[in-house]
Amino acid sequence: MTSPTSAGPPQKFLPYAAILTLAANTMNGPGITTLPDVSVDAGLFLYVVLITGSVIMASFVCRRMVFAMWSSLSFYNGGTAAATTSTSYQDDGKSSALSITNNEDYTEAASADELLIHRHPQTNATTNTHLEPNLTNSGSEEESLLLHDGNNKSSNNNSIVAYPQPTLEKTSIVGQSLEAYGKQASVYAALTMVASALCLALAQMMLCAAILDGMLVSTTGQTCALGLPSNSSSSWIHCTSHSSMKPYAGSGAPTSLISVGTVIAAVFSVGMGTVDLDEMMGVQYSLFACLIVSCVRFAYVLRKMSVGLNGMDMDDMGMDMGMDMTAAVNVVEEEVGSDNDQAEEALSWFVGPNPFSTVGPIMFNFAFVVTAPPLVAMAKKETIAYKALGMACVVMGILYTMVGCVGAPVANAVRNGLIEGGDDTNLLSLILLSGNVEGGASGRPSMIDLFCIGTFGLSTVASVPVYCLLAKDTLVNDAGVAPMPAFLLSNVLPWILVALTYNAAFFEAFVNWSGLLILGYSNFSLPLLLDVKLKKVRSLLMPKGSLITSLSEEEGNITSAVFSFLTASISAVIAMSITNSLAIAGLLFGIVMMASMWPGQKS
Repeated sequence: MTSPTSAGPPQKFLPYAAILTLAANTMNGPGITTLPDVSVDAGLFLYVVLITGSVIMASFVCRRMVFAMWSSLSFYNGGTAAATTSTSYQDDGKSSALSITNNEDYTEAASADELLIHRHPQTNATTNTHLEPNLTNSGSEEESLLLHDGNNKSSNNNSIVAYPQPTLEKTSIVGQSLEAYGKQASVYAALTMVASALCLALAQMMLCAAILDGMLVSTTGQTCALGLPSNSSSSWIHCTSHSSMKPYAGSGAPTSLISVGTVIAAVFSVGMGTVDLDEMMGVQYSLFACLIVSCVRFAYVLRKMSVGLNGMDMDDMGMDMGMDMTAAVNVVEEEVGSDNDQAEEALSWFVGPNPFSTVGPIMFNFAFVVTAPPLVAMAKKETIAYKALGMACVVMGILYTMVGCVGAPVANAVRNGLIEGGDDTNLLSLILLSGNVEGGASGRPSMIDLFCIGTFGLSTVASVPVYCLLAKDTLVNDAGVAPMPAFLLSNVLPWILVALTYNAAFFEAFVNWSGLLILGYSNFSLPLLLDVKLKKVRSLLMPKGSLITSLSEEEGNITSAVFSFLTASISAVIAMSITNSLAIAGLLFGIVMMASMWPGQKS
């Protein structure tokens, strides 16, 4: 959606549904396929609690990030804050976070009569009246067209912006770092954003290629790839008939492979990366629908598999089908325990066997915040942006809960060796085993299930262009890279890396650890830290004792407490993953909690 402007190119908008769809698609990452296994470790009740808490946490972080971006649209009497600072609010040209010279004394140079306005609608300082947006006769927000003056002039120059949009290069995570902490901090933020985008993109690209290759094996019987001759074969063509998320593992194929699934996914995602977000919305809506349909179908199949497994257990024990399943499981455990001194582990309804190891995987399923600034910058209003992002968290939280809870019994059965051929608890691997449980032809899943696996694979491609856009925007706006090299570095180079490491055993570990060490802090801690700092920086421009200053201090205290808790939690998750010691993780949680709260106590 675009609107003509009085100066400059047409202004582009993303409506509520578009922001919701894009945000939800970026959360459709590799983590969703691990949720049945995660729910077994957590226990069903604790799993639902952790998902709910993660939804609330991600929504809060998004709300604070949106506020930090939109509160930068602040007007002063006679001009903008750009008149007194070289680090932000200037709209007369683009600047690089890697080359701007920060003026640390700009807050002292602000005169007392320059009043910072954080909220919309804007106020005309001369007449003290509110400026309302231009709406159509129906008053519909979607039908209204905003006339935007590209120079953001003040009302004294007979030009005003009803709902100005934040400038992405000045209000992104990197831009906020520049405003809050200066040039050096913005360089670190830029590097962190590129690293985060690459971690997300590489993991998603590998998943897309593996899903498509697995689907080809299930439908045609095999899939092939181009690679250097290996020790076991002198051919450049390597084929496999192993249907799983690692189709070439153990096949003797080399580490570097260009598979059919990789080519299909790469062509699709690179093509989407050549257009702007608002121009790809038709495809994004379709892929989001594929995600919903696939997850609903998967939940139905997993539920039937659970019922089938229950029936198999009762038949094996010679029991009536109407017998209570819980009693049957207890009898099986007692019999196996008496024979082998090792009972099969039953699915826990409350707290599972490894609850602390599940916090990280669940939390990082919502690690999409770093990709949200381009969406926020194209919203028509602040409320549209944060409500759409919050609803996206809720929608994906419902899908995560459904997939995890329904798939947990089947994943637990695979762990206990109750399904023939089951050696992987990945969501899609469980669906591929449905024929073994439901009596499909030759143990193969139905064509409907294979079709849904294919549509799910396509839906995972939707997030790749958004990740690549984040990397591209950071390279262009903050590192000064030309658009074409930035496109190649962000959209093409990652696919080359995927091909080079497609069959590597270390790639999955690399993605998991890089995501663990980078994504948690960059998605949850950094936005809150910047929000707290920017409140302090901008409050210095306000008269002491004003209402806006008081509200900023109150909101800042809440945000500081949440920042401390999330940062300590992420640190504890990392410590738990490295040491597998609850005591060390708890000790680190307390240390980080106190250390992160100490600056707030001093101020």
